[in-house]
Amino acid sequence: MNRIIIYSIIIAIAGYGCGGCNNNKTSSNTDIFKSIVEESDALDSMEYETSETTETLQILQNISSSPVEMAALLQATGVPFNENYITSIDDVDRYNTDFKRALNLGIFGADLGYLNMYRKTGPVMTNMRAIRKLSEELRVQQFFDFNTIRRLATNNENLDSLMYLSVSSFNNMDVHLQKTGRSEVSALIICGMWVEGMFIATQVIKNARQNTEVIERIGEQKTIVENLVDILSHYKKNPQYAQLHKHFSRILDSFDGVTKTIVQGEGKEVEIDGILVYIQNETSYVNVPEKTLDNIIKSIDEVRQEIINI
Repeated sequence: MNRIIIYSIIIAIAGYGCGGCNNNKTSSNTDIFKSIVEESDALDSMEYETSETTETLQILQNISSSPVEMAALLQATGVPFNENYITSIDDVDRYNTDFKRALNLGIFGADLGYLNMYRKTGPVMTNMRAIRKLSEELRVQQFFDFNTIRRLATNNENLDSLMYLSVSSFNNMDVHLQKTGRSEVSALIICGMWVEGMFIATQVIKNARQNTEVIERIGEQKTIVENLVDILSHYKKNPQYAQLHKHFSRILDSFDGVTKTIVQGEGKEVEIDGILVYIQNETSYVNVPEKTLDNIIKSIDEVRQEIINI
């Protein structure tokens, strides 16, 4: 279930970004995502049909950030790669508690997706060293086939396999953490991933205000921030989580001014499994005022700095 939802997010964002794009590479990447979804559907239908899901887990499943989701949109809209957007691994040894490790494993996971999408072999290898160290210290290294990832990273023709292995590693790890009573660690990883993906997007927008597709996608993250704030509130008895909750509340405040308009279109009847179903066609528009966008960019940058310098 978790992977199905995450991959659905990838498809939605990649497809959204490709609306006016005829780039063959982008089409290829979208095809990769579709093949990942098909394989994940079969796996998850076997593994989780009878599992019980808590309300918090349901929320996590709906908002889990994929390491490639924002990178897919950026590449689809023609944004060039910029190595300055990713986090240096120089300070990885300072992450000496599970709280610090989990947050920054999420950070590096988002960077891995960004690097994979743009086929940056050298930086991928560097990034994987940090991921390996943190995952070993968090006792989740069994979900990463580092040798295979390293081999695939040196062969750009295997981008589909590399992305599948990278994304599925994080998703399988998330399921394990949820099922073994370490949901707070899972929440931290997701928070780190989301912040880094948003940081990359907001840095792009600082100098590309004409990219309305990315701006709209940023505005749509308001609901996700609300859910993350709610999830973190469950762990506020821990001072570190309480502080992180304040950081994400500050991010949520920066979204004040974002509005969403839904325009109802003409519905239609379609046949699904032999039954006629009426489907309402609607289009949503997200408006992000200039000042609000500036506030979002600022808050994301500040919270990210707090996390990587923790």
